[in-house]
Amino acid sequence: MLLEMNVTLRRGNFRLTTDLSVQDESMGLIGRSGAGKSTVLGLLAGTLMPESGRIALDGKILFDNGKGIIVPREQRPIGSVLQYDQLPSGETVQDGLFASYERTLKQRRTLKPDRLIEFLDIGPLLTQPMGHLSTCERQRVLLAKALLKSPKLLLLDDPLATMGHFAHSVAPLLKRVQSELDLPLFYASHTLGNIVEFSDKAAVLDEGRIVRIGLINDLLQDPDLIQKIGLSQIENRMPALIVSHNTDNGCTLAQSYGIELVLPLRCDLPLGSWVTVGIPANDIALSRNYIYGISIQNQINGEICALIPRETGVLVQIDCGNVWLAGVTLKAL
Repeated sequence: MLLEMNVTLRRGNFRLTTDLSVQDESMGLIGRSGAGKSTVLGLLAGTLMPESGRIALDGKILFDNGKGIIVPREQRPIGSVLQYDQLPSGETVQDGLFASYERTLKQRRTLKPDRLIEFLDIGPLLTQPMGHLSTCERQRVLLAKALLKSPKLLLLDDPLATMGHFAHSVAPLLKRVQSELDLPLFYASHTLGNIVEFSDKAAVLDEGRIVRIGLINDLLQDPDLIQKIGLSQIENRMPALIVSHNTDNGCTLAQSYGIELVLPLRCDLPLGSWVTVGIPANDIALSRNYIYGISIQNQINGEICALIPRETGVLVQIDCGNVWLAGVTLKAL
């Protein structure tokens, strides 16, 4: 896959100018809110049209204002799950999925509906009208529809953030699809942990411009760039299932990725509900061994994958079932 994108777009006071060339690789899109991440994905998917420029995938022109070429979203060999995607409210999930499959050229069909229905656990939803789906259900159906296009490129506007407890099962599916189909992903997210699940490379957007592309480990060593990315306070985020409330001990018990968590007491959270837990990187302490007789309640096994130097210390990348980042000083390292 070779993607070439050189376009401009103005929306009110916001102006986006991109010059991007990517070949056979996945990439994260990082930047502050409003930097243009969702806009870039929309331009590639075909939900937004540039004012000028050119977009081509494997030599096929998807947009060229000089030549008057505009390929609509449905005809682009690009699958996408975007922030503001909608589903036909009266159409059932089953009808929508099979319609997407039938619109895909037979020679390009690599994923069948039955397989995706099982993987994404949307069998119980098949007879439901699209308009009755919850946010989490809608995202899983949108992902299935995107994959049924058998695309050459998959665009994801942080769908895991709204999938609740399905996030930890969908992430491995996406990684398998990425590997088995040799399918590059563009993943835009405010959560660095979600991006490094799929790629070690990222494009940094700032005020509508791609200011740098490189390995995430290298990007995090640049203090000025970290300021542009908005990662001065790095927070790990994960879905957690509320298991019980212990008022005597003043804590709420939860589970995430098979890990038991002791959280501050939140009796307002219903048992069996899913929440998002945020843990700042600087709130994580590291130890080579389990520590007894300490007030810290959560001690979790993990394996160090990378050390990322920073001006004020080091970010330690840890695999605990999902990827966490911990901030430590040079002396602690």
